Amino acid sequence: MAQLFDFKKVTIGPRALVATVELAPSAPLMTSDDAEATKRVLELLPHLSDHVCLGDAAPTFGEVARDTELAHLLEHVTVELLAQTDIAGDVSCGQTAETAERTYEITLGCPDDVLVAGALSSAAWVLQWAFSGGGDPQPDVEAIVSGLVALVESVSDQPGEKNDEPADSEDEKPAAAPEPVAEPEPEVAPEPEPEPESEVASEPVPAPAPEPAPTQSAWDMDDVPRPHFVR
Repeated sequence: MAQLFDFKKVTIGPRALVATVELAPSAPLMTSDDAEATKRVLELLPHLSDHVCLGDAAPTFGEVARDTELAHLLEHVTVELLAQTDIAGDVSCGQTAETAERTYEITLGCPDDVLVAGALSSAAWVLQWAFSGGGDPQPDVEAIVSGLVALVESVSDQPGEKNDEPADSEDEKPAAAPEPVAEPEPEVAPEPEPEPESEVASEPVPAPAPEPAPTQSAWDMDDVPRPHFVR
């Protein structure tokens, strides 16, 4: 058989968990549609018959269990598993209301969201077993309850966030003043490099003219005899 229940939405509030559940098309709508499966559930959890059932045709669930909505049976199986954990506080009943065709809203008191969600899931598994023909092995209720308790303890044992910030104290020593930072020396502007002298072509200086040697007359009339012309 396909899954009996399809959990459409689960809302966790400050005081209650509300689950919107839709029954599969092949699932029985009423417990009277499969009396044998209903009997398996009541034998597995005999304390269901003692549950108070407010707003129903009879004061106890045992009087209506064999002809009630399957979602109503899911509610009471969840409450029974919560009661057997001994850590659920005053969760003694829930409420089931039809909201649409084959769709129901189950409201359960919520002392711990992990615990209640786990119990609801386990209850759906128990009904899946019962309405799928039963058979061995049958659900071990004691093991289911122990598992729910261990689940809650494992979550609560997780360390929370620690505050690593130190507490304020009047005796705290003042923080040391930061060491002064030496001011940087002013940068000295580099001296400008001398511009290269432009090479100006200088006019050549004329060499001094040599002094003229003393001229000597071609004829020294005193030393050289005067020539005689010849015809």
